[in-house]
Amino acid sequence: MHLFSLLTVAAGLLGQALTGTAQSIKDTPAPPGVQFLFSGNISVGLPVDIGAIPAGNVTVIPVIGGAVAGPKIAGKMLALGADWSLSTQNGYSYSDMRAHIRAMDNSNIYLQLSGVMQGANGIIFVRGTFQTGSKDFWWMNYAFAFGIMKPSATGFTVDMWHMTYGA
Repeated sequence: MHLFSLLTVAAGLLGQALTGTAQSIKDTPAPPGVQFLFSGNISVGLPVDIGAIPAGNVTVIPVIGGAVAGPKIAGKMLALGADWSLSTQNGYSYSDMRAHIRAMDNSNIYLQLSGVMQGANGIIFVRGTFQTGSKDFWWMNYAFAFGIMKPSATGFTVDMWHMTYGA
């Protein structure tokens, strides 16, 4: 009889927990905030076709320059980096760009943009990560950044934002 009582109580608590979970799922949380970081022009050189690999075809496109400008950072893109592009057999294209920003105060910032092309228009939704030793840009090491990269006459343009969360 004691075991039956324990099972009944446990089933009741589980039911309450599940009901509470279902009710909380109905509540839509507040979206995070977004802060604009920068717009950039990325100049690229001639592509180098690596060829077919098991996952698809790889093309490396060297970064040869450019510039970024925004409310929190401005600088130039150095000729240091490339975009490793993977085109899969099922029609998807993935971008994995590594580049170097030299900020106006001469701080060096490593930038990685990775994402997938959205349709045949060349637009790529990217996630950006940064690495720097600069105390002025230290916060970028922890930034959750995202953006939109588009083809341009000289390479790519990119618009980047930083996700924020406040109380």
